[in-house]
Parts: sequence; structure tokens; C-alpha cells
Amino acid sequence: MTDKLPQKPADGACQDPTEKVGPGNPPRHTRFKPGQSGNPKGRPKGSKNFATILQQQLGKMVTITVDGKPKRVTVQEVIARRLANDSMKGTTKAMELLIRLTSAKSDGGAGKDAAKDTALPDKDALRRIQKRVAKLVGEE
Repeated sequence: MTDKLPQKPADGACQDPTEKVGPGNPPRHTRFKPGQSGNPKGRPKGSKNFATILQQQLGKMVTITVDGKPKRVTVQEVIARRLANDSMKGTTKAMELLIRLTSAKSDGGAGKDAAKDTALPDKDALRRIQKRVAKLVGEE
């Protein structure tokens, strides 16, 4: 007598009726073959995510006119200049954003999400503070 192990079918199907099939245990014939990817047409190599593309665009050089003279600066610098100029003109949203960005920068790089975590008082709170200060100044 020869002790031979039962041969598996070539396609990977299992003839054993006692094979457990259920959650986390798919039938053998539907499992991935060794070396086969679950997503063969997945993300191609070298593709870039949004943050990488954004950094590339912010680093591009453009020509702007400053005091009547052309000057080459990055897109990031153009945006920063525009934000500062709008803040000086009195645009509230620009001021709030500028305060958030500068306070995040002054934290010494405590975290990349510091700009998101910086909370500014709402307009109602600012009005209440302004009324209290007006009362204090008026009482003197």
C-alpha cells in the first residue's frame, strides 16, 4: 500500500464537502491566487495626490507688476500678498484667515493642523466685548 495524499484539483476548487465556508472564509475557488492582486488596475505608479499637486502649483513662478516693475515670485507669495492687502482694506474674512495663519506660524510649528485648531471669537462675542469696553471708557 502506498500512502498518497489526495491531490487538489488544478483550478483550486475543493471537493471536500466539510470545508467551512462563511464570513472571512470564502470558498477556495473564489480566493485570490498566489501572486494575484485584489485590484490589478489600482492606482498607477507615480500618480500624485492632491497635496503634492497643490505644493507644485504653489511653488510655480509667475510674473507680477510691483511698483510698475515686473517681478518673478511664487504663486504662494502672490496669495500671501493678496491676503495681506485685502486685510489692510478691511475685509473681515481675510483678516480672520490672516490671524489664523500667523498665530499658527507663531506657535513654532506645534502642529500642521494648528491653523484649523485656532478658534476665533464670533462676531456677537466681539460686539459684546466692544460694548463693555465702551462702557468702561465712558465711565472714566
